[in-house]
Amino acid sequence: MGNSPEKNSRYEVRIAGSGGQGIILAGIILAEAAILDGKYVAQTQNYGPEARGGNSVSEVVVSDTEIDYPQAVQLDLLLALTQEACVKNLRALKEGALVIVDSSRVGWVPWNRVARVSFEQIARNAGEIRAVNMAALGAVASLCPIATADSLVAVMGKRLPPSKVEKNVLAFREALQAAEGLRDSLAAVETKDEFEI
Repeated sequence: MGNSPEKNSRYEVRIAGSGGQGIILAGIILAEAAILDGKYVAQTQNYGPEARGGNSVSEVVVSDTEIDYPQAVQLDLLLALTQEACVKNLRALKEGALVIVDSSRVGWVPWNRVARVSFEQIARNAGEIRAVNMAALGAVASLCPIATADSLVAVMGKRLPPSKVEKNVLAFREALQAAEGLRDSLAAVETKDEFEI
């Protein structure tokens, strides 16, 4: 950290996977949490030709200053929940960007700064297989300081059905802890453009 905020005020995230994985909801929750934390935010989404099983993408741009262009141009973070989503979106990454993948579904990542967490296994252990997207946000909260864990949990409480909140938050916290253990290995290839808080 320690860089000037002007240089690092824009942080671009793309969450990508297949329809039915809750990609859009994850983007909305991340955006709303960043707003709760006092950031400027733009959130956009794109569904594939068929909603379930097709390519699904949600982009979140977070800044300390007003956002002049709402779509991601050079990604600081790619969160990929399928192999296809990972490969398809790598060319949009800026140098030194971070890739977070679901190691249950993504095996090959031709990139040097990668965090692998088994979101699918974490969701299953939490008793809610559909909590993969919230588990993924746990890794984001741990490794990318764009929204606090408290704000993410608060938004989950508003956005998720009441009966699903507890298990989704459990998956979120499990993944957050799992990602904590990856920080040192990622720091070895730390980007010089880390987002300023």
